[in-house]
Amino acid sequence: MPLSTIRIEDEVFIRDGETGIGAVREVRPDTLIVYFEGYGDIVIGPEQIASAHDGKVMVRPETLPDDLQARLDHIHDGEYRDTPKA
Repeated sequence: MPLSTIRIEDEVFIRDGETGIGAVREVRPDTLIVYFEGYGDIVIGPEQIASAHDGKVMVRPETLPDDLQARLDHIHDGEYRDTPKA
């Protein structure tokens, strides 16, 4: 996967059609710095990217660190809270 098509602030996904899980912070010649929600920044290489198009980067979840993989299905859990009614 050529990284030249990826831009800073492109959104990162594990599956097309789902909610994004992070964003590209930096594009280097051979790697990306990606921020994952609730986890932080990690360096990923082209072999960890399934596809990139239209401002979306699909990562290969099985190539990510084990502790991040364990969080992926619940990465947004803390964001959705019921709002108390007045």
